[in-house]
Amino acid sequence: MSEEDVALRGGQHALTACRKGEDRRSGGGRRRISAIVPVFNEEKTVSGVVQALLQSNLIHEVICVNDGSTDGSLAILQALADRIELIDLQNNRGKGHALTVGIKRSSGEIVAFFDADLTNLSGDYIRMLLTPILQGDARAVLGYPVVAPLTGERAYYRADLLPHLDRMAETGFGAEMFLNSLFDREEVATIRLRGLKALLKHEKHGAVKAVQEYLGAGIEIAQEIARREGLLAVDKQIIAGLKSVTSLQMLKKTVERVQSPLLKRILKEYVIQYIEMIEGYWRESD
Repeated sequence: MSEEDVALRGGQHALTACRKGEDRRSGGGRRRISAIVPVFNEEKTVSGVVQALLQSNLIHEVICVNDGSTDGSLAILQALADRIELIDLQNNRGKGHALTVGIKRSSGEIVAFFDADLTNLSGDYIRMLLTPILQGDARAVLGYPVVAPLTGERAYYRADLLPHLDRMAETGFGAEMFLNSLFDREEVATIRLRGLKALLKHEKHGAVKAVQEYLGAGIEIAQEIARREGLLAVDKQIIAGLKSVTSLQMLKKTVERVQSPLLKRILKEYVIQYIEMIEGYWRESD
């Protein structure tokens, strides 16, 4: 199964916006685009992401949702407050909730999501992501450098997402898998953003915390897959057991027992792949 096959899995949706090919423009003008950036402890990179979005002539407003950051992220965003829409959440509620808050505040016909840990976001990448939806070739766009189904760089019609915000707010790091389930394959464009880079978790927070975060994100993604697909009891037990994994070898053995092909692939390509990088980081640091 290709990355695109995984990314575009999903049954029939119940979305309400215009179908592909219909005129989505209002009054003959250029469609308004709101960029939404969820931020949690991204002081090293968030300024560069916001500056790139502000410089793009495709973006009409930049909405940054500070999701309870405990580092210097909020101060950085406050320094840009005269140029962005800043939403400061006192407590960390998770990515799905932060995106939902941003969507509700947005005024654009199109909403585009950008992760705050990108290190080289540019006008070219922004244009590549938005072109398919602006040209009416897709109802949703996934722009990815590595793994399409989990990418944070996305574009949607706001009206398509509004009926699903309550559910989306509960998904945490499973937000991307939830969004994938809302659209049929032929309505989604996947765009390879070659060279787009982001800081890895161990580069931001250190090795120990990074492993905890990857495992936590993997569990939330797995839980969302379970809600969508009704996993076997054995897979649900494995998901619960991920919290007690104490080594890379143990994690690999646990994931090999997973029955769901989709869940196994996500855990291998996201959780295991990145923790393997951290294993190398640990050896270099010893």
